[in-house]
Amino acid sequence: MTPRGLKANLVNQYVQVQGIVTKMSIVRPKIQTSVHYCEQTKKGMIKHYNDKYNLAQLAEGAAATGESSNAFPTKDANENPLSAEYGYCVYKDSQTITIQEMPENAPAGQLPRSVQVVLENDLVDRVKPGDRVQVSGVFRVIHRGISGDFRSVLVATGVESLLAEKEKPTMSEQDIKNVKKLAKDKDVFNILGESVAPSIEGHLNVKKSILL
Repeated sequence: MTPRGLKANLVNQYVQVQGIVTKMSIVRPKIQTSVHYCEQTKKGMIKHYNDKYNLAQLAEGAAATGESSNAFPTKDANENPLSAEYGYCVYKDSQTITIQEMPENAPAGQLPRSVQVVLENDLVDRVKPGDRVQVSGVFRVIHRGISGDFRSVLVATGVESLLAEKEKPTMSEQDIKNVKKLAKDKDVFNILGESVAPSIEGHLNVKKSILL
């Protein structure tokens, strides 16, 4: 579907949305677990953070992990100062992009609609502004802290470039046979090396380096 089709009946449902990437943030580390140490009590402390985009929590039916807040602790329950052991903290990559309805899919005379998409872990930096993409994920609504005020986001589980799909080379059965035949040739490294910049004579070692 398009961002225009994301309505209340699809909240917490798995959907696929097509659109054009119009905006993207930088990749930021999001903390998942922090480890702290108190010099006075000689004790350690571990804190897990409630992630509103965590689909595992949604699947388990838990909206929170029981933590009272996501504030980074600087003192323990007895007001003793805590130091953070940053090397032991657990993070994950996070990025937000905005995808907009494609012009050809927008109703005549109406502005294209858009939706914010949350990319995490290995999905970050997979697209760039201007790309036509298909995003698979769960449609979520996030409470802003104001009574009755929510914003909608798509928590992505997969991103596919529609442009890359069109640009894929078409290989015939004969092409595949030629590839397999070339792969069995013991001199394949030299053959491929000589195929790099064929208009420039010699420099085979340089061409092999470029090839590698």
